[in-house]
Amino acid sequence: MKKRILAIALCGAMGAALLAGCGSGSSSDSATDDGSAAAENTEAEETASALDGSWPEETVKIGVEAFDTTDEQFIALQDYLDYLTDYYNIEFMYSESIENAEGEMDFIDSCASAGCSAILAYYNVAGAETIQRAIDQGMYYWGTEQYGLEFLDNEMYLGCYTFTEGDSEENGDYLGGYEMAYSLAEQGVTHVFYCNGGASFGVQMFIDRQSGFEAGIAAAQADGYEITYDASADVVEGWPGTDDFTAAVSTMLASDYDGAAVSFNAATLFQPIADAGKEGSVSVAAIGGVNDTYYDAVNNGVVTTIVYDCEEVVFGNAVVQILNAVTGHVDATRTADDESGLVLTYRWTIADADSFNAIYDYHDSGNYFVSADDMTQYLAEFNEDVTFEDVNAYYSSFDLDTALAGIQ
Repeated sequence: MKKRILAIALCGAMGAALLAGCGSGSSSDSATDDGSAAAENTEAEETASALDGSWPEETVKIGVEAFDTTDEQFIALQDYLDYLTDYYNIEFMYSESIENAEGEMDFIDSCASAGCSAILAYYNVAGAETIQRAIDQGMYYWGTEQYGLEFLDNEMYLGCYTFTEGDSEENGDYLGGYEMAYSLAEQGVTHVFYCNGGASFGVQMFIDRQSGFEAGIAAAQADGYEITYDASADVVEGWPGTDDFTAAVSTMLASDYDGAAVSFNAATLFQPIADAGKEGSVSVAAIGGVNDTYYDAVNNGVVTTIVYDCEEVVFGNAVVQILNAVTGHVDATRTADDESGLVLTYRWTIADADSFNAIYDYHDSGNYFVSADDMTQYLAEFNEDVTFEDVNAYYSSFDLDTALAGIQ
């Protein structure tokens, strides 16, 4: 059985401070209240049964859609979901890499034919059409905020994660781009180029990331930082694997740039930077993961900023929402206004090797910031009083500082 984390759990009112190892009463309380002790023992036994893989009674099959099955963030999410199958009677059906709307619809249809109860949408190509296709075939759908808002009144749409940063009303992709730009400016970068990925092809998440990046540049300049960026000259468009992309990156690295930001996997720049002899003289920021891809690059000072989506926090809340819905507690997925719940989560901007290594080592030791045991507190089958507001308060409590405090 994989090592259970004890570092982070909510006690008392949701939204209270995170406390380690909480939940049991004092020994004197147990001794003076036999009824309470019996109730606690019964509850403990029920929770334990949820963690032996026998609950729910019927296997819950969930389809998971990905845009790139080799992407390390997706692989990390897959590891977490597979970890949960050791404790709950759930099964995941993973897509191949989805390239277009046709492939996406084929996968949705395949999930329905295979008996899936829900779709966990790590990706969405066809927008609202995809959500409707899943719902029409009797499957719950979790994910995709920008297309899902029109389904808030539909109980088959289980909401999604949505990124937050204080009082900002911008979406998480915008904020991720912003954080990359501002962090590079804080590190003293003076001239930066930007790899915009799918922005050139009209993919909204990448458009938002580029808009945020350019806003972050403007904000840093207004605050007195000397970073420079020209949207007409300092953008590398498209994806790796093409001659145009490779040539454009080589041209940038032959110039005076001392910074680069990447809206996708930054590993594509590692070899070109080495070939150009620019290791240590070009700082790279990426929306990426805390994983083997970046480990050496972070510790060698090549990658100096990672805007990170912690998989079990950002995406893992989908499993709570799906299990509550499938087991007859869809009310626990709805807000007080009877709408689909959008779970607020934080992206973690990691700008130093120590923070990166702390999170890397924690995961590498088999730990998760949200364990299978932690999840039981938010499953209505084991906590009849749980509400969506409780779920949201829990997952929205994990910012970078809180996470680091819990493991140090």
